[in-house]
Amino acid sequence: MNWANLLILLLCPLMMLFCMRGHKHHKHHDHHSSDHHSIKELQDQITKLQTDNERLKEQLKSR
Repeated sequence: MNWANLLILLLCPLMMLFCMRGHKHHKHHDHHSSDHHSIKELQDQITKLQTDNERLKEQLKSR
């Protein structure tokens, strides 16, 4: 192999690391607010399910 081919071969993994690092940072920044929104929605759903569960327990007791 000549030096140019060896240099290209060695640069490929480094370029991939920098590209993936940049993609990870960009992705994290974009989804931070939507992740917070999703967590809030899940908490609301859990609260509703707990309320429904309590209501159903009361209905079962009354039968």
